[in-house]
Amino acid sequence: MVNYAQPVKFQGFDVAEERNIHHNMSSFNESVGLGYLKTHAIEFVNYNKRQMSRIYPKGGRVDSSNYMPQIFWNAGCQMVSLNYQTPDLAMQLNQGKFEYNGSCGYLLKPDFMRRPDRTFDPFSETPVDGVIAATCSVQVISGQFLSDKKIGTYVEVDMYGLPTDTIRKEFRTRMVILPDLAVLRIAVYDDNNKLIGQRILPLDGLQAGYRHISLRNEGNKPLSLPTVFCNIVLKTYVPDGFGDIVDALSDPKKFLSITEKRADQMRAMGIETSDIADVPNDTSKNDRKGKANNAKANVTPQSSSELRPSTTAGFGSGTDAKKGIDLIAQVKIEDLKQMKAYIKHLKKQQKELNALKKKHAKEHSAMQKLHCTQIDKIVAQYDKEKVSYEKMLEKAIKKKGGSNCVELKKETEIKIQALTSDHKSKVKEIVAQHTKEWSEMINTHSAEEQEIRDLHLNQQCELLKKLLINAHEQQTQQLKFSHDRESKEMRANQAKISMENSKAISQDKSIKNKAERERRVRELNSSNTKKFLEERKRLAMKQSKEMDQLKKVQLEHLEVLEKQNEQAKEMQQMVKLEAEMDRRPATVV
Repeated sequence: MVNYAQPVKFQGFDVAEERNIHHNMSSFNESVGLGYLKTHAIEFVNYNKRQMSRIYPKGGRVDSSNYMPQIFWNAGCQMVSLNYQTPDLAMQLNQGKFEYNGSCGYLLKPDFMRRPDRTFDPFSETPVDGVIAATCSVQVISGQFLSDKKIGTYVEVDMYGLPTDTIRKEFRTRMVILPDLAVLRIAVYDDNNKLIGQRILPLDGLQAGYRHISLRNEGNKPLSLPTVFCNIVLKTYVPDGFGDIVDALSDPKKFLSITEKRADQMRAMGIETSDIADVPNDTSKNDRKGKANNAKANVTPQSSSELRPSTTAGFGSGTDAKKGIDLIAQVKIEDLKQMKAYIKHLKKQQKELNALKKKHAKEHSAMQKLHCTQIDKIVAQYDKEKVSYEKMLEKAIKKKGGSNCVELKKETEIKIQALTSDHKSKVKEIVAQHTKEWSEMINTHSAEEQEIRDLHLNQQCELLKKLLINAHEQQTQQLKFSHDRESKEMRANQAKISMENSKAISQDKSIKNKAERERRVRELNSSNTKKFLEERKRLAMKQSKEMDQLKKVQLEHLEVLEKQNEQAKEMQQMVKLEAEMDRRPATVV
């Protein structure tokens, strides 16, 4: 595929048909692909007969969700890419479809989707030429080994294929007009709507009768024991009157255009209108010839007063943008500091600081006790030696008399003076040592406390910034949600207006000519298209202004927070310098 397929930008079905280069391949995101299916379904099928197309998820699927691949398989798209990391219903359908070909990833399309002489409409509601329709009924009888707990269970049986063959949460199908593309899904859930097991079965490979169907998990991996016992009945259906069948299956809303009918069919398959992108109105060669012929005729446009006026207001003014921003809750830094996460973080930091202070207090007490013990020893030693000299002098006086101990008395006084001088010197020296040790310890403790305060302040600043960014993301999501709602309301209103105007023309009894009615409808659609595009353009401009203004306000919030954080850091640095300047040598003795 890499060697032989040449990727090219898609420029239209008529351009691709004129070039007719089979190895050219174009890629479409799902929204653009749905847009082309809605407006050019048959051309898309014919394109896939000659060339390859690749469908990939739109960029808005940031949660790795998937779109329904069945509708693109119906159009013959060869490569329908999905997010394999998400085992949702779309991935289950994908894995189930390619399970029965040995998981080689290749399935041959049906004959009528490959032959250039056959025409196939993936939105057809009538049996395809050359294909025998079928009916299928599934009777769920029982389940085996569904759970080891005492819980209630229920079964859903769905079918996916062409839009008219897609039947969800029903046990008995209508007539299946194209069994080749249809698959049957059997899913078992518990009381809490949790998936127990599921199985995807191609309709053309089903065998009728009583069957034990082994289930698989959401990732399509086989489960060893869980099974569902069913009775499957398959019948072929051959229409007696083809015209009667078409009338019976046609949409009763005959005033709807083919494009609107296809949009309704897509909606029945679970595809929202907002997921379908608007694509250029690329027409075939025959249509262009018809336009050229019609241009020669004199056509009088219908007066705008006859049409239903649009109720959608204009957008794009700065006042409207400001009102849209005002609807979003504003964020204040004071409010951030009252958040639970921030208060919890402050309590944690205070706990760390208190633990450090408690540790320092223990070290203070231990050093104080050690210093006092050392001083007490020196004083005790001095007192002991002084008392010893005094006792020796007292004994000599008692023995020899006071007059005979004058010299000894002078010697004892000299020794006591020397002892006192030596004691004072030792005390002075040890006090200086204690002062140094105590001061160093105080400085070390102060530095550690200041370091943890600095760390705590940085953490507080980072947390406030993180909380502010999270609040900004919520604001952005809220504004995007508001914009999506506005866009959906506008599109719904425009669709309603278009339908009512078309219905009014179809019911206008003054128009008796079919060609005139069709001309009026075409002119109405052209007028509405221009008007609706202008309304959407104004809405897009208004929404863009609102988003730009929100980003500007959010940037101002970040700048204010940064300034406050810098001021807090500068204040703490000043407190640190003042504490260092005020710190003096100290001792506990």
